[in-house]
Amino acid sequence: MTSATTQNQFIQICPAGAFYATVGSEPDDARALLLQLLSSDVSLPFSRELIVELTDLEGDEADKLFEKLVSKNFVGLSNSPSRIISDSIEKILPALLKELSSSGKVALADDHGFCLGSTGYEPHHAEALCALAADLSSLHERHSLLLNRDLSFMGESWGMLDPVGLSQVGFWVIHLGHQRFVLIIDQMPRLNQSCYVDLLSVLARRYLDY
Repeated sequence: MTSATTQNQFIQICPAGAFYATVGSEPDDARALLLQLLSSDVSLPFSRELIVELTDLEGDEADKLFEKLVSKNFVGLSNSPSRIISDSIEKILPALLKELSSSGKVALADDHGFCLGSTGYEPHHAEALCALAADLSSLHERHSLLLNRDLSFMGESWGMLDPVGLSQVGFWVIHLGHQRFVLIIDQMPRLNQSCYVDLLSVLARRYLDY
């Protein structure tokens, strides 16, 4: 990546990068950089010096890491700055959550099972599903050595499937530092949308603790 091809361009986090950054809590250089980008209050212009500063790596190592993220479509470069949503999380959650499901039914739970926001569900159903999400998280934590270490499954998400294996409802775990959240998504998830990145950016700026 030469300075000529990246001049006056802005770093843009892609949905795959946002997913990788938050799918687990195990520290690595890629996840650390992605979380810093997600939690930024401004759209960051790309520079080699910035990547070196954010990663705390030597120049060549920082270059290789960023190029790896680009090749995996975790980040990209754009000629215009990314839109940073600055409204309160309570105000913007319903609109962001709605776009994450083919049916428009989504809820967001914290690690205690408290419902932070929902759309499409009856309030009592959303609260009950959020409580269930906390139980599933505890269940996974008890069996994480088998699932994530021995069997090498990625993430901590669970789903209720129909007879052909399609999701009826999924519980998608989000890790932000020491904080854990669960997205409850009815039917087909739409995590490949910019609203997914926007949601994780909003959560990271509010809750991420390094």
